[in-house]
Amino acid sequence: MTEEYAAKRREILKNRLYGLLCEKEKDGTWEEFLDNILIDLYKFNGEKDEIYKYQLLINKLNACRYLSYKFYRKNIFECMNMVDEMSADELF
Repeated sequence: MTEEYAAKRREILKNRLYGLLCEKEKDGTWEEFLDNILIDLYKFNGEKDEIYKYQLLINKLNACRYLSYKFYRKNIFECMNMVDEMSADELF
């Protein structure tokens, strides 16, 4: 995978995570947004079961359903930072 493609995928995922945060703030359908993000991440999961950062990202996103808003917001920003730090091999 090219670095250009990976950078675009990172940006798309970060935008979706930010959209997830906005949906929660306006009491929208944030859980549907979350489900769609997780489905997309699971699609790329094929051989990535051993990659710690990838699994940590999925676990942190899954935990969002049970967090108060304060911790939900913090968790989303941590996930966005994790996406920035991941290499193309780790994320996609």
